[in-house]
Amino acid sequence: MLTETTGRTPRDLATELAGLRDVDWPWVWTGPPQGGSPEFREWCARYGWEPRNVEGNLDVRTRSGGELTFGAGGFWNPVDRVGLLAWHLDADAAGDNPQVVATAAEAWPVYLGAAESVLGTPTWTGPWDSSDFPDAPHESAWGGRDFRLQTRSPYRVAYWASGGRPGQPLVVLDQSVSFPTWTEDTAGSSMISLTAYKPQVAGDGRR
Repeated sequence: MLTETTGRTPRDLATELAGLRDVDWPWVWTGPPQGGSPEFREWCARYGWEPRNVEGNLDVRTRSGGELTFGAGGFWNPVDRVGLLAWHLDADAAGDNPQVVATAAEAWPVYLGAAESVLGTPTWTGPWDSSDFPDAPHESAWGGRDFRLQTRSPYRVAYWASGGRPGQPLVVLDQSVSFPTWTEDTAGSSMISLTAYKPQVAGDGRR
């Protein structure tokens, strides 16, 4: 048996992307004040985000019911990425693993299409073994060629290069298939995740 654990749909992904499209990204990258203060509540209220925690990276629930994680190395600021888990499929038993792979193949184009409906055509998209698989457009987006070929990670990916507005993120949609999925003795899983990365700046290891 397979279980999808997020309860979110491709339409939900499109809705979340539409909500993120017009946020003030330089403001997001600065990050929130520490929790509990009036300034923090005001920061979250700007886009109707409901805070879900007070320690580690900030998690919020959006107006549309999604959950965003503001990556800041376990702190709250500055933020260097914003993540959203769009789809997560778990197998109950190892015998379900082939179905995980098949269902992942069916899910990917639907979620990719939802992202394209908001972001347009990706700069690049393809599976882990594509002959023209690009180098990561951001140092944290994915590992090098040898790692990718060994781990099949990311299994499928699409990315949209940063736009013309200051602070506009690099957006990556990726699908993973966990290592146990390729075994016959451990139940596997697959996820589709969206990550918006802060643009790297030349001179500090970032662009």
